[in-house]
Amino acid sequence: MKKQLQLNSLIILSIYCGTMTLPPLLWMIFKNAWYYPAVTVLDLIGCCMMLYLAHKFPFKDRFLRTSKKLALRQEIYYIIFGTLALVLLQWLSSYIEINFLGQPSYSANTGYLLAVLTKYPYYLVNIVILAPIMEEFVFRKVLFANLGSVIDPIGAALASSLLFSFAHQDGHYLTYAGIGLVLCFLYAKTGRLRITILAHSLMNLLIIISAW
Repeated sequence: MKKQLQLNSLIILSIYCGTMTLPPLLWMIFKNAWYYPAVTVLDLIGCCMMLYLAHKFPFKDRFLRTSKKLALRQEIYYIIFGTLALVLLQWLSSYIEINFLGQPSYSANTGYLLAVLTKYPYYLVNIVILAPIMEEFVFRKVLFANLGSVIDPIGAALASSLLFSFAHQDGHYLTYAGIGLVLCFLYAKTGRLRITILAHSLMNLLIIISAW
């Protein structure tokens, strides 16, 4: 079981690194309107590969092994709670960053995505579906769960959340780290990756709608 966990984790990380490093190469190849469809297809392939691995070679981490069975109603409550907590945390962390840390109110990441969506509305699929699925597999299922098996879960949550923050390269590290911690809490509490994926997806959708 441990070997399977390590092998799956390594493959998932490799897939994610591929989806992060190949876009510059795609830009060199296309440099036109075909770039964003190509990135969307790349993300779709990466997402499908992760889902296939999870289905074909399922593995239980410490949070899945200890999690209790949840009724559908309970899962919905956690999804709603998680989404609201993420939105509230975004507001609070943004307030702290702007008023106490001197960060600009403008998010380069959000601004870039809005600019892309203006020309390529289908890219919403990446933002709301594909990216949350891949990020939850990597930062919650792989990093948080694996680290949580060798160190204290709080330390594992902090480490995976910091990596999640750095991966976005937005400058708003407090905000993204906070998002990561909330999602780690949801996964540790429920042991259900689909709950963190849906909360993450709904948060992204609400951010895009509010910023539009």
